[in-house]
Amino acid sequence: MLFKNILLAFDGSTASSKAAEYAIYLCKLEGSPLTFLHVLDHIKQGGVIGLRARYGDTNLIDGYKRARTQDAEKWIKPIQERATTEGIKSTIAILDDEKNSKVETIVQFIQKDNIDLVIMGSRGLSKFKQMLVGSIASGIISHSKCPVLVIR
Repeated sequence: MLFKNILLAFDGSTASSKAAEYAIYLCKLEGSPLTFLHVLDHIKQGGVIGLRARYGDTNLIDGYKRARTQDAEKWIKPIQERATTEGIKSTIAILDDEKNSKVETIVQFIQKDNIDLVIMGSRGLSKFKQMLVGSIASGIISHSKCPVLVIR
């Protein structure tokens, strides 16, 4: 088995859905478990939610994070069910990027969980980032110590 631990970095975009197909195929081929990883957006301190939190309204932040986590689970659950029907063991990790960038959060997860292969889409949901040919994908390629398969 070449890859013992495969990670799918997932954001709900079309490219990450295509990447999920490859991830399921490779996990089945390798007999590897699959980890679905989604990183929640950091709450900007200048925004309404950030300003309310600054003055102690943590309920709004908790509600925002809970809603974003539920959205991510809605994207991931159908794909996880497909992986399960293919006989692939899988887990879901939804992380907060608190004070790190998404790239740093993902790279730390890769190292901590001994990931052997990262599979991800070439472009995420952000329109601006599409011009940068996937800035998160580029960052993971640059900083990850394991192979990264980027799907277009």
